[in-house]
Amino acid sequence: MLAQAAALAPLVIVDGQKTDGVDSLWREMRTRTGDLPCVTRAHGRLFWFESTAVDISDWTAPAPAPVDGGFVTQWGAFSADGPDRGSQMLAAALPGKLPSRMADLGAGWGYLARAVLERDGVKSIDLVEAEKLALDCARRNVTDPRAAFHWADVTRFKPDHLYDGIVSNPPFHVGRAADPALGRAFIVAAARMLAPSGQLWMVANRHLPYESSLRESFRSVEEIGGDGTFKLFHAIRPLKPTDKKPR
Repeated sequence: MLAQAAALAPLVIVDGQKTDGVDSLWREMRTRTGDLPCVTRAHGRLFWFESTAVDISDWTAPAPAPVDGGFVTQWGAFSADGPDRGSQMLAAALPGKLPSRMADLGAGWGYLARAVLERDGVKSIDLVEAEKLALDCARRNVTDPRAAFHWADVTRFKPDHLYDGIVSNPPFHVGRAADPALGRAFIVAAARMLAPSGQLWMVANRHLPYESSLRESFRSVEEIGGDGTFKLFHAIRPLKPTDKKPR
């Protein structure tokens, strides 16, 4: 991002949190520029530099590159060196026939969506992904005309129609910190987007407490596999707000 900014403007101003690594970025810039003005406050650091005074073109993100399985990925996207094990486990656990209208929430660069399209019965799949780098790769990885691509926040996305089935490997980090609330928001969003008889297939890290959220959002929840690191869920028949009992 800094390399891109330096190519677009004569002055670049960087504002970041120390917990997100801004200090290491600042130190690396100091090795290239010498003295680098900055302001630190409230666990954050602000610094700035003139782009004409330093060459950081070597930080430009490389072009999408091929990985195993005939995919291309982009440096900076999740699991850029190949499909992550959780997604591989979920893909292997999917039944041979899936519902006709499908979605992949947090689709990344398209690994799960392509696995869905290999199943019988699928007439369409929407790939919803907030990271544009990943979604651009997904467009190259999933060329099936049944696929549609949406650059959007899953928790706010409103589909044109309800889905019959959803697959998801939801993210669980905000910056460097694990945040189970993000995965819970994906579960709520999936229930909202599914038809009354819809189904969700989801993978999650085993230490994340998603079981209660799934049972609050679906009539039936089953753990269908996993290992010491991941767990796989199949949830059926979403509960709509009018179905939920008050606490």
